[in-house]
Amino acid sequence: MLGADVLVLRSTGRRTGSPRDAPLFFVPHGEGFAVVAANAASTRQPAWWLNLQQHPEGQALVRGRTYALRARAASEQETALLWPQLAANYSGIEHYRSIATRELPVVVLEPL
Repeated sequence: MLGADVLVLRSTGRRTGSPRDAPLFFVPHGEGFAVVAANAASTRQPAWWLNLQQHPEGQALVRGRTYALRARAASEQETALLWPQLAANYSGIEHYRSIATRELPVVVLEPL
């Protein structure tokens, strides 16, 4: 992902109950991480975010270390704070934001 910091998020499939992995760019946020549910600006939310909305606990592999986590949507204030950091980490996110027809949620992954 063009030199950006990337984690591998493992969520539980909302229909299958099977583990699902997704590589995502991130920025550190507190003891956890923040990611964007961009799905390349598709009109649909990414499957990993839909999975986490139903089963908010998951895991993230970051720099060789695995973290147990719980996901939640960032507040408006957190989103305002985190968006510039996320955009600095992956410049393509601004393009997605400019063409998206839906809000691109910022998701906070907090350690358990």
